[in-house]
Amino acid sequence: MRFRPGPWHAALVVALAAAVAWVLAEGRRTREDPADVVRALRASRGPALPAAPLAGASSRAGLQRYDRDSLYELVNGAAEAYLSRGFASCVAAVYAFAGPSGLLEVAAEAHRFADEGGARAQLAAERPRQAREVPGLPGGASDGQVLVAAAGLDLLKLTALTPGPGAGEALAALAAAWRKETQP
Repeated sequence: MRFRPGPWHAALVVALAAAVAWVLAEGRRTREDPADVVRALRASRGPALPAAPLAGASSRAGLQRYDRDSLYELVNGAAEAYLSRGFASCVAAVYAFAGPSGLLEVAAEAHRFADEGGARAQLAAERPRQAREVPGLPGGASDGQVLVAAAGLDLLKLTALTPGPGAGEALAALAAAWRKETQP
């Protein structure tokens, strides 16, 4: 017995071809903006801290990663507040800067939250009382010894471990490098 296509076969082929053409055309129209793709890739890798040279630091030591279970090792007394605001993960390191009076050390923490509201709420809780806005860092505030800022899901907290002249500048340089790291 020999196969003979009927009229309904042609209709099926035409319908399938139309469906394929529609999917291809729709895919081309909804192609993602490259900046959105970069943001999504950065968000998927978790919070990040910049390399030492990008921040003007002489070194970065001790990059540590923390999750919901190990957060207590980093912020023992405040872990519950972070967790209640949707804390997901964190990276922390210590940077060294050449200062006017010798070596300046800055502890840096980049925390990732489940949503922007959590990052903003923790920013408000961490903001030093005498803090002023940091130019070029939207939402950033510093008192010269501590700097906090938020970008999307991430919260940055910088603490000058060596207070004194140059500490504020080191905090600002590190925050600016972090901001570049979080922006496309």
